[in-house]
Amino acid sequence: MATSPALMTYTFTQEQHGHLVPYIAALHASCITLDHMVGPFLPPLTNEKLLPWWKERIAESAKGTRIIVLLLPETAPGKKAMGTDLRGLAMLKLSETETGSFRGHIDAVLVDRRHRRQGGARSLVAALEYEAAKKGRSLLLVDTETNSIAETAFKNLGYIEIGKVPHFSRGLSNGKKGETFFYKEFLPSSS
Repeated sequence: MATSPALMTYTFTQEQHGHLVPYIAALHASCITLDHMVGPFLPPLTNEKLLPWWKERIAESAKGTRIIVLLLPETAPGKKAMGTDLRGLAMLKLSETETGSFRGHIDAVLVDRRHRRQGGARSLVAALEYEAAKKGRSLLLVDTETNSIAETAFKNLGYIEIGKVPHFSRGLSNGKKGETFFYKEFLPSSS
């Protein structure tokens, strides 16, 4: 019996991971379409909607105002991941204001359906927290759909609930869904 390679988190770089953008968009689309996740778009989803949006996120990453972390099988040094290797991703938007220079907002944690319940989301959030601390961030915010798996997951990861807003986002069936808001404080890295 062959063992699967260990899953690792990698901070997105254009050079190493730019070729994965269509697969990233496809993962995002599957979470919206199959899981009915509330996202920036409603179906029908097309590359014309998703790819420009993701290219903007990638540009923010290159500018240093966003952190994108990928969940991939461990690869040999210098070897690029294949599109089918993408297991998940998470994003953190860094506040660009002087008064909020210690904050970040987790705005996506996506795990491929075939690879859930294996600790991937926990690894992705831990990687975001580590990267945020390296950039001097000591307060992270996140919001999730109320009564979702994500809401439970962030509670289990030590995030503190601030409150709920009913009818916050439009869902697939034109109904509105509630949103739960959380925060977590920690010490920034001294390195």
